[in-house]
Amino acid sequence: MQLLTDVLSRAVSDASVSHASVVTSTKSKKYFIAVTPDHAEYWGRFKERYPDSIYLARSRGARVDGVACPEFTTTLDLLNWLSDVLGLTQGERKLLRFCSNVVRCHMLMLLGAIH
Repeated sequence: MQLLTDVLSRAVSDASVSHASVVTSTKSKKYFIAVTPDHAEYWGRFKERYPDSIYLARSRGARVDGVACPEFTTTLDLLNWLSDVLGLTQGERKLLRFCSNVVRCHMLMLLGAIH
């Protein structure tokens, strides 16, 4: 999702972000944001820049130990956490959620066409 890529690129301007998307962990079945080209490096720098982000994620029930990006049970929880950490405006928050829903609906339509 281009908007998410742009938001994360602005959030940690000294880390390269060519693509970012919300994905599901195959192990935990929770949602996190995958960042390319270097997922671990990006989230390491994110945590340095926003040191309270992990505390906030943990307080909201996210899995934070042993993962680069906190993992949440819903995409909404994940995007709300990111929005709060970055201090996004209400308009930015709504746009991020809307774009996420459009991408998810598109993927469901594609999966339906395959089956």
